[in-house]
Amino acid sequence: MQKNECHDTVQVCQRGKTELNGIKKRNRASERGRSKDKNLDRLTGTLKRNVAEAGIASRLREKHSGTLFLCDVDDLSQINKQYGHLAGDQCLKQVAQILSYMIQPDDIFGRHGGDEFMIFMPDCVELQQAEEICRRMENRFRAGRKGRIPLSVTVIWVLCRPGDTCRRLLKRAEEKLEGQKALYSPSRAQKGKDHYKKDVQQVQKELMEEIQKPGAYCQDYETFKSIYRFLERGIIRSGQKACVILITVVDEQGGSLLPGEKDVLMEQLGEEIGSALRIGDVYTRYSSSQYLSLVIDTTEGQADRIVDRIRNQFLAGKEGNDILIHHCYELQPARVGIRTG
Repeated sequence: MQKNECHDTVQVCQRGKTELNGIKKRNRASERGRSKDKNLDRLTGTLKRNVAEAGIASRLREKHSGTLFLCDVDDLSQINKQYGHLAGDQCLKQVAQILSYMIQPDDIFGRHGGDEFMIFMPDCVELQQAEEICRRMENRFRAGRKGRIPLSVTVIWVLCRPGDTCRRLLKRAEEKLEGQKALYSPSRAQKGKDHYKKDVQQVQKELMEEIQKPGAYCQDYETFKSIYRFLERGIIRSGQKACVILITVVDEQGGSLLPGEKDVLMEQLGEEIGSALRIGDVYTRYSSSQYLSLVIDTTEGQADRIVDRIRNQFLAGKEGNDILIHHCYELQPARVGIRTG
């Protein structure tokens, strides 16, 4: 074999060894990644309970000191009921992420149960320090309750005692958390009532209108019709008076206006109707040259005076004949069994 051929063969062998070493390294990294994944809770990314407990037991054997914190997500079952389990899962992920920002590299952070997390801090050995950490955790979630779903946690802590094992430490922590929740949480029956109270508060918040300015309520025709029929039914019991007014814009001869002229006058008329009627009244644009109004606690005679007020405001500064005509009628109670249209 010639010298150049030998040199090429050596280079090929070296490249082969380099590639083989690279494959081995990637395989080892992949194995470590798979091994790490097996230790983590699939939903939250924290350590699984058995892995966290093994880590705590190991630290206790080494140092015989530290503090265990249990963090319970408040009312997770109610969140699942009201917003769905997917939203509940997102809350757990959010809690895990926030808590992960509040721990040190040597701390052990795992999921203790469905809505509980455990954090073991080996360097936290004083009562005052544990209380401060606990307070910071709870306050961190109180400060973040601005989203769609109210989110809070209950946090308790237990200091390690001489001779403590992981099992003993966890038992004391679980008993303390149970006592804390019983102390501050209402009974199951009361919880249900509170849950529905929150629902009605949410309904009230969603339906409540913030009135920007006084005047009548302008709506599209279909909504106007629904309000009309609701009031028509209500009159059966309440006997309340209401009047419907149809106002039409015409030219000086009583005929139809040109489209361009009509649009300007109709926009102005809508503003005048809205300001002349009261809060609680409703009006809508019925056609290209007409407005329809539903006026509460009003008779036909009173409706005529309302239209006179609208006319005076609308015609102020204008020359020529009256270009508004109106018709009105008093609303009658709905008649059961008779279709009215």
